[in-house]
This record gives sequence, C-alpha cells and structure tokens, in this order.
Amino acid sequence: MEIVITTAVVICVFIWLVIASKNKSKMGINLNKVYCPVCNAKQPFMRLPGNGDQFLYGGTTCPKCHIKLDKYGKVI
Repeated sequence: MEIVITTAVVICVFIWLVIASKNKSKMGINLNKVYCPVCNAKQPFMRLPGNGDQFLYGGTTCPKCHIKLDKYGKVI
C-alpha cells in the first residue's frame, strides 16, 4: 500500500512540474538556452545567483548590460 501511495505522489509531482514548466511559472524548469532581450547575449547555463529570487527560482544577471532576467529570459 505504501508503494502505491508513494508512486501516486511522485506521478502527481512530475505532472505538476511539467504543467508549471509549460506555463513558465516560477516553479517550472527551463532547459532551453536563454538570451538577453536587450543585448541578445547568450546567458551561461551554469550561473551564479545574484540575489535571493535568482537563488530560489532561477534567473541571472546579463554580464554585458547588467539587466536582471528570470530563468525564461524575461526582464525582471
């Protein structure tokens, strides 16, 4: 019985992550390349977060124009 409950929880979490990623929410996962919308510079895949939001939800600061971006490349 425990295995069935654990499996159901894992499947639900997986479905929730897929939906969150498609809707581009803060909790989603982005594995696509991100480009700065201002200077069109490619953002590094491995990043160093500059603040708490970037640490928790992803995102980066553009090294060329210093604009804060979320993990999907939108200006914050």
